[in-house]
Amino acid sequence: MSLREETIQIQELLGEYCRTGEEQELPGVTPGRIQHYRRLVWNVVSDTLATAFPITVAALGEDSWELLVDDFFAAGLPQTPQVWKLPFEFYRFHADRETGKRIRKRFLDDLLLFEWMEIEVHTMTDRPYPEFVAEGDLLHDRLAFNPEHEIVQLEYPVHTHPVSQATEMKGEYYALLYRLPGSGNVQFLALSVLNTYIFTRLQEADVPLNEIKGEFARVAGIESGRYLDDALKKFFGDLLDRKLILGFKRE
Repeated sequence: MSLREETIQIQELLGEYCRTGEEQELPGVTPGRIQHYRRLVWNVVSDTLATAFPITVAALGEDSWELLVDDFFAAGLPQTPQVWKLPFEFYRFHADRETGKRIRKRFLDDLLLFEWMEIEVHTMTDRPYPEFVAEGDLLHDRLAFNPEHEIVQLEYPVHTHPVSQATEMKGEYYALLYRLPGSGNVQFLALSVLNTYIFTRLQEADVPLNEIKGEFARVAGIESGRYLDDALKKFFGDLLDRKLILGFKRE
């Protein structure tokens, strides 16, 4: 059933008030009670964001954090009707406006993105697992990767260091976030630039590691040999232990 035009206008006015706090006369609202609507909506938004970004809240402090929430709320946001997507809107809002630069918290974009990605990976649609067997050879068999993962590039290592240290370590960093089979818990792994390349390239090629290791040797600037084999087996053995590799593909 379609809403009357008057009802739509009242809803829009109420929503505008809830976001900005600028009082307006609304038909059907008892005088003196309209502020309760804003308080209830603001509490939902504030609690959702604080729950999504606990590390950011701790890094900024309560006062600075609330200013960021106020700016977001007063600017006419959120727009999404899905509460779980509020943190992404919040991240994009402040990234687009370069809030971190403005308040001299250069780590802000990276920290918001990293904490949001934990939510995104946790709530992502299930991805089909490849068929695999538990036993195999890391170098000579095709590997079955856990498909429920995302890689995030960061300028500051907020995933491995306190922000007070990370701010002084600008560079190129990667975090691999993934969902554990069975439990669905989200884990993350810090990757070097080289290991990020190796991880993604091997999935793209879908061949045994031994067939492409020469390419990795060239990229790393080392000779292909026993040292490289040992390093690759150690890296992928760790991924196997962490359930980022599920096993070995059936031939």
